[in-house]
Amino acid sequence: MNWIELSVTVNQDAETLASSILQDFGSNGVAIEDSNEIYKEREDRFGEIFDLNPDDYPEKHIIIKGYFNEEQYYIGLNNQIEQLLLNNDIVDKTVLSIRATEIKESDWENEWKNYFHPFQASSRFFIIPSWELIERDDKYLYIELDPGMAFGTGDHPTTSLCLKALEKVIQPKHRVIDVGTGSGILSIASFLLGAQSIKAIDLDEMAVKVAKENFEKNHCLHAIETSTGNLLENEVETYDVIIANILAHIIEKMILDAYSHLNANGIFIASGIIEERETDIVSQMKEAGFQIQNIQRDSAWICITGQKVKI
Repeated sequence: MNWIELSVTVNQDAETLASSILQDFGSNGVAIEDSNEIYKEREDRFGEIFDLNPDDYPEKHIIIKGYFNEEQYYIGLNNQIEQLLLNNDIVDKTVLSIRATEIKESDWENEWKNYFHPFQASSRFFIIPSWELIERDDKYLYIELDPGMAFGTGDHPTTSLCLKALEKVIQPKHRVIDVGTGSGILSIASFLLGAQSIKAIDLDEMAVKVAKENFEKNHCLHAIETSTGNLLENEVETYDVIIANILAHIIEKMILDAYSHLNANGIFIASGIIEERETDIVSQMKEAGFQIQNIQRDSAWICITGQKVKI
């Protein structure tokens, strides 16, 4: 199966909006090329260990790349996305452009290698592409990833925020479920942090396949149960930690199920939420019975940690 890469060029202020719109239309994640990244002090982000290649980034503005398989993509999708962007005042109309490129499945691995390099995603976690070797330090936890056709490499704020939340939450006794596992990165992190049992689910069979491959690379395939599933609809077990790094409108659909599938004092980590939706999601979580423990913010994205408490 071939894939369509939609490259949406926008001004920096429109990054969150464009990312959200692409994913609302079904994009299997997004890749972000921000011209400002080249000029940032890399040490500001946990001492990142590899310099970025300027050739991988635009000279100015920002490019959001969304990926659609042949069954998802249709004539008119570009125009629909363009109109939604044009109707928002935050978008600079003189900058906006959309370009579609076909990517053969066999080219996917090399496509990702252009953007994916070793980096530190949180205070404890380093993310390493499977094709690169680095000298390891015992004080860090290392996750080896090959994104393949799934998404979630730790470099996007939503995933990084989840990793930071997991560092504070996971205990050896915990039973964890990772909803919308993608590349499996958060399940691997839970394993490395010592969780007792882990289940990883995703609606996309390709994502489950890629996650299993990454579990094998990180020597934890035996410890993580995997399955295809639509959020928590078919779950019968209860858990100590539920992770959902998805999008706000999808998280809304699972808040009540998350509460009912948590053990007493269980933790719900919800990420992939744009800051404009913070108030709504927090309100719905509180109404369901969650006590908000922490709200993290990064580049207009937020991650909410809520605890199931007895009223």
